[in-house]
Formats: sequence, C-alpha cells, structure tokens
Amino acid sequence: MTLRDSIEFFDPLYGHFSIREEMARLVFLPPVQRLRHVRLSNIDSLTMPGISGLSRYEHVLGAYFLATQSSLARKLSREDRLVLQAAALLHDWAITPSGHLVAEAFAFLGRELDHELKLGQLLDAHDPSEIGGAQRQMLYGRESGLIQWAKEVFATDWERRLNEITTAISGKGKFGPCICGSLDVDNLDNVSRIAFHMGLDFDRQLPLKIAHAIMDCIDGHMVFETNGVALLIDAWLQLRTNVYEHLMTSRLDFSGKLMLIHASMWAYQDGLLKPSDWVMNDLDFFGLLLNGSSKRVKEVVQRWFCGEPWSLTNLVWFESSQPPTFDAVREFSEELSKLLKKDCYAYRIKDKRTRRIQVWTQSGQTIPIGKDSHYWLLGVGTPKKEEFSVAEEGKFVQAAATFFKAVPARKADSASGETSDLFVH
Repeated sequence: MTLRDSIEFFDPLYGHFSIREEMARLVFLPPVQRLRHVRLSNIDSLTMPGISGLSRYEHVLGAYFLATQSSLARKLSREDRLVLQAAALLHDWAITPSGHLVAEAFAFLGRELDHELKLGQLLDAHDPSEIGGAQRQMLYGRESGLIQWAKEVFATDWERRLNEITTAISGKGKFGPCICGSLDVDNLDNVSRIAFHMGLDFDRQLPLKIAHAIMDCIDGHMVFETNGVALLIDAWLQLRTNVYEHLMTSRLDFSGKLMLIHASMWAYQDGLLKPSDWVMNDLDFFGLLLNGSSKRVKEVVQRWFCGEPWSLTNLVWFESSQPPTFDAVREFSEELSKLLKKDCYAYRIKDKRTRRIQVWTQSGQTIPIGKDSHYWLLGVGTPKKEEFSVAEEGKFVQAAATFFKAVPARKADSASGETSDLFVH
C-alpha cells in the first residue's frame, strides 16, 4: 500500500467515509490492525450480546472520523491535522488484551500498565526485551512501522511530530484535550458506539454534532462553539449515564470480569504471563490461558467460556471520597475469605455514570455540566458453586463498610445524581 491509496470504510454508526493517503497507510500498520482482535467492552458480555464482538479497531476508526469532523481540524495546517488524526487513531494502540481487564489484573499485583503513556515510553526505551516499540517486532514478527511512516509523512520533522502524537495520546500538548480529556473524541465515540451496539435509542448524530462544535484547543482545554453546545453535551452525559448503568450493574458480566482478572493474575504468578505480553491480541491471550500449564487458570477461563460464572454477592454501592486501591481490595478479599471460611474475591468499579465537565466556549464562558460522583460499586465472587446466604451477604456489607471506612447502601440516582433508598443490585 502506498501513500497515494485511499480506503473506503462503512461504519455502523457514522456511515460511509474515506481515509486517504497518509492516514490510510497508518491504518494498515500493526499497531492499528492488532485492535481488530481486541474487544472494546472488556468482556464478551452474556447479557448484552451486541457489544460482545465490538472491537477497538472499529472504535479508533470512529475516534479518527470524529477528529476529522471537528471545526478545529479544518483550520489546521496539513502537519498539525495529521498529528491530531494520528493521535485519535493510535490512542488505544497499547491497550491490553480484553480491554482494561488485563491492565487491572496487573494493577492488583502492583504493576501499572498505562496504555496512554506506553507509546512515549517505548519510543524512549532501549530494552530489546520489550516488544512493540516504534520499530520493534509487534505483531506476528512484523515491525510496528511507526518511525518509517512518520519519516514518509513528516520528512525531516518526523521526530518532533511523532513526539507530538505521543504527547497528545497522554492528554498533553496542544491536542491532548481532544484525545484524552474529560470530553474528547475517544469518549464521544466510545459511549455512543456502545449505546448503538447495545440497542439503546438515541440521536446517532449526537457525537458528530459535538465534534463539529470543537473550535480550538487553548491552554489545556477545548473551546466549543457557543450556541447550543451545552444542550448537546448534557444529552451526551445522559446517554453516558444510561450506558454505564447497564454496563456496571450487570451481575453476570461483573462475575466474568472477576474471573478473567483473577485468571490473568494467576497466569502472571504461575509464570505464563509477562508484562510485555500487553502486545497480545485477545485471540493469542486466551489461547495462552487455555493452553498453558496452569490448571487453575485453565479451569476459570473454561468456566467463563462455557457460561458457568462464579457465584456473586449483591452488588453494593458505597460512598467515600475515593474508591479503594486495588491493594486494599485484595487485602479485603483475604479478610473476607477468613470471615466466611471460603475463597472470596472482591472487585470494585468506580462510578462512571456521571462526570463533571467544564465547557469553554468561544464567547469566553465556562459552563459547568454534570456532577462528580463519590460512589463506587463493590461485589464479591467465589468459585464455589453455591450462592451466598443472607447471613453471608450481611457480613460482606458490614465487613466492607468497616474495612474501607465507607458508607454502604446509598445508591446514586442515575438521572439526578441524588441518593435514593434503592441500595443494591
């Protein structure tokens, strides 16, 4: 494929669009092609089958398209426009297999894998054991090709421009807010795309309308068109609430996340998985877990694939200034296992249903939209094939409230953000 080629894409959310010349070449490099086989939703959902096969590849193409549709992109120079578009296309390139689940498994073990910083780290690294760098082998023996692409596109200025791309992916530099901020093309596409595949009813033009309203990036924030943008962003936040209300509170999927996170942790502890294996796609990752020598890993993954989830407590909303760390959750699992006299594995999710956004407009206004949340969702699973008793449920909630010094059984209302007496799921 040459830089003169263009590719036609047919997107289920945005319809037909073309990617031309320089960006078409980038699409077909291993860092982007790997994402065809990395899921967007983190788990192959049992209750929302429409999102089970949704790939990060489809998502990054959508984020790229939104970046091209912004009013900001239309007024940029060729080089700046390519930096913005490339950052949108590459923003998920270092995501771990199964989305964020493997990254969370490493976080439970005290090993942080931040995919938004990974490209910059690899460009600066000199460790030959770390695959996936700018010119190191990444996908089935192929080099990533990023440096060669940058040289062809930006000529002698390639190093500075590639650095601008990595900086934007990490949320910094002149385009950082467009790629990694409280409201960016990643978030716009992610929420809207999942809502579409989930089957929710919403205005499919909403993310495009908000993208059109992005006029500039100044002093670390995006500047939006003044007229009507607050209503558009408020509608998108309501859609986000609806999406995450479904994603967060699905008991079967919560159990599946527990299972796959702990399978990944055990794979690391048993020597099957290494931090450098972040570069795997989902096919290779699950092949490793299923065909490896660890019996406990294989058993958990087989159970999930066969639709035999772990038994799960009620999912309880807790309120505190910050959600507990993964270290604290792991320690709580050990304490609860002793208390209930069986293996217990806890998992918490920070409330993603709402967020506060400061919207800067061309008229100089700053409009606050949405609210911060101090809630987080906690559940506990066990491999034992028996349900938690009422008494065990009570001990779980009481123990969690004491251990985390958090207030249990107050659930944020999905529409108003107020608390209600609907305590658990």
